[in-house]
Amino acid sequence: MIALCPFLTTPVVAEEVIAEYLAWLDVRDTVNSKGVKLKSFGAVLAQDRANFHRFGIRQELDTDDAVFGSRDMREKLPQLYKAGRSVDAYIRRDVMSGRGHYVFVRVMGQGGRVTHVDVHEGAG
Repeated sequence: MIALCPFLTTPVVAEEVIAEYLAWLDVRDTVNSKGVKLKSFGAVLAQDRANFHRFGIRQELDTDDAVFGSRDMREKLPQLYKAGRSVDAYIRRDVMSGRGHYVFVRVMGQGGRVTHVDVHEGAG
């Protein structure tokens, strides 16, 4: 039985960092393009990237990413956020209240396919 164990294991595909970016999330990112207040942090992340890529609304410390330039990928951001490491509660409160906070977003995946995003406090 022990001799069969190597054949019964599933190969592990390593997670990889696909992209990373920094963003200042503030009141401009908490409403959609029609002015409706967003209800989730994941939606704010998507609006921030829409503001950056589509509308050219960029805060001084925002950096580019190679993933969320397309509308399709931005629409997936709320689910990608839910699948990843949630940001600390105090950061979420700052952002959702419009006070703002600097975040570091790491886009993770396997085999070049995005699986989730992890959001951390930005430094700077």
